[in-house]
Amino acid sequence: MRIGIDARMYRKSSAGIGRYIQNLIKNLFKIDKDNQYVLFMTAEDREEFEKLEIKNSLQIVNCKLKIVTVDIPHYSLSEQTKLGPIIAREKLDLMHFTNFNHPIRYKGQFVTTIHDLTLFFFPETARRTNLIKRFGYRMVMKAACENSTKIIAVSESTKKDIIKTFHLPPEKIQVIYEAADDKIFKKPSLQDIDKLRKKYRLLPKVILTVGQWRSHKNLIGLVKAYELIRRKMGANLIILGQEDPEYLELKAAIDNSPYKRDIIRPGFVSDEELSAWYHLASVFVFPSFYEGFGLPGLEAMQVGAPVAASRAGSLPEIFEDAAYYFNPHSPQEMAQEILKILINDKIKAEQVARGFQIAKKYSWRKTAEETLKLYKQIIKSKS
Repeated sequence: MRIGIDARMYRKSSAGIGRYIQNLIKNLFKIDKDNQYVLFMTAEDREEFEKLEIKNSLQIVNCKLKIVTVDIPHYSLSEQTKLGPIIAREKLDLMHFTNFNHPIRYKGQFVTTIHDLTLFFFPETARRTNLIKRFGYRMVMKAACENSTKIIAVSESTKKDIIKTFHLPPEKIQVIYEAADDKIFKKPSLQDIDKLRKKYRLLPKVILTVGQWRSHKNLIGLVKAYELIRRKMGANLIILGQEDPEYLELKAAIDNSPYKRDIIRPGFVSDEELSAWYHLASVFVFPSFYEGFGLPGLEAMQVGAPVAASRAGSLPEIFEDAAYYFNPHSPQEMAQEILKILINDKIKAEQVARGFQIAKKYSWRKTAEETLKLYKQIIKSKS
């Protein structure tokens, strides 16, 4: 088989989708020695891929891999006008679009991964774009769901959202879960952890959250909950992730907080520093109004951080009994559940133990195995 993969969001700065593509590709190459893969990458993605290949000593046979460099940005006009013909020239048996954006006029057989329906439920997420582009997002996702041979949903919750939104038959959608990356989140040294404590002059307790500055992430609600906690004990709130200068409401909530000096925003950090923050965390908080999977929560569980999470979207499905849940619309309830973990060492230990067990249920190798099996089923059914 000759299989194409859209890897134009391979780079680490693409956050969750980048991790998905990196780990899927890495594990497909480990388990599949028979089929040829064609990766479509921007120059930036290709450079990062080649660096990781050398760093991780990936055993890739040249004749089984071809990289096509396409400097075509996501969500662009050139994606619709130029990418399709480039893919078609490779004469693929199957194309895998790793996110919903794809050239809608592409006539080849393809599978699409849908990570979530954030743009449908929270259209303000695309606040930087104009109304025409927002409409384009919705149209492209609709086309991806309707025209793909199969859809990969990253959770049962996302599958239900797709069925309800696009009125598709359930059998068209297969749930293939993601996982935490055990290679990236190795235990940091005590020196690295102590360096962060000293650099930011951390208080005894550390409340951590990881994610983009987007309205559906409910970071304003977390700031309000933190203020209630901070009145009772010494704790820092660490917000990791790329800041959005246009998200003025969150910036105002932080700047107007009486505890703004204790709210730390390191920005987008390296994997090594991210690992250190997870190990430092007294509790990891997932306050979102909506999530398609919830990867940072699994990452936190894998390194031994207890988790408090929103009772929304896919989070209860993925975390099961390994998190303390709260109503994301209630800062008071959020604060209450976070405090349970912060003040009770027995509860914390129980949550950590449960978290380890839940994280073990998911593996990128299993993700790759199920994805490869789907590839084979699709191609076999069409031959």
